[in-house]
Amino acid sequence: MAKTLAFCLIVTIVAWTTSPDFALGQGLLSAASSESRADDPDPPKPQKKKKHHHYDDDCDDDDSFGDVLAEAAFAAILGSMFPKRTTTTVYTTESGPTVSREIIALPGYFSDYPYQHEFGYMLMGDEWYGIGKTSSIRASVEHGNDFQDLTRIGTKLLVEGTSKWGLDMQWDEYFENLSTGGTDQLSMGDINLMYRFGQGYHNQLRFGLGANYLHDRHGSEYGLNFTGGYDAYLGKPWIWSTEFDLGKVGSADLFRFRTTLGLQWKRAEVFAGYQYTNLEGIELDGFLSGLRIWF
Repeated sequence: MAKTLAFCLIVTIVAWTTSPDFALGQGLLSAASSESRADDPDPPKPQKKKKHHHYDDDCDDDDSFGDVLAEAAFAAILGSMFPKRTTTTVYTTESGPTVSREIIALPGYFSDYPYQHEFGYMLMGDEWYGIGKTSSIRASVEHGNDFQDLTRIGTKLLVEGTSKWGLDMQWDEYFENLSTGGTDQLSMGDINLMYRFGQGYHNQLRFGLGANYLHDRHGSEYGLNFTGGYDAYLGKPWIWSTEFDLGKVGSADLFRFRTTLGLQWKRAEVFAGYQYTNLEGIELDGFLSGLRIWF
């Protein structure tokens, strides 16, 4: 009996210590770290078969019409984000007056903070010269949690100017309580050069390129990053912000998406939302809340 118990105990210990969970530290963070340092790519995953549907000619026409409507709606949204100034010049010729119109993009300045002037954030047009600022800085700190074993402390910084160029940075510290006891830790961050493609009183759209960074007890990994962000000022005091990151860190593909809804009071914004991070299939997500200061 004693020999049987000893044999079972040895088999259990060997199976436990050679399991993938034990090898990865039994946690998401260790798994994410391992994925970023994997030498061999994952085997190809089977793709789901696409369902083929047969439509008659009328349905094809409906789909085309729907595509046209979607494109028109998208163009209208983008058009509203690029305010223009129209100047009219009248020339007098022998045949009569001639009217010439020129459309010029409006310069954009910044309020001291959102809703300072009872609307949005940016100030569009030459009439705001000397009133609005030529640069904007916003910094935030936040806490995220998946309500299980994973927590995150994050910081963000966005600096941009009237030239439409800017710098965006994010830094996340992940902490995970392991089932075997103890805590695992992982740092992830990015820095991006941004360009404001769309700007208006009530919304801004940005895209940028930069670099990703990952660090843990095993070392550091780097990779390229493509990012985008959108801010919408829904009406005093609400602010909706959404961002995404798409790139690599080490040998792992990285995708991050976050969205927040904030409540603004002068230079301070209290916000809550959700952040999802996928590192080669390892999901680090959770709800978040934080404080953002506008300078």
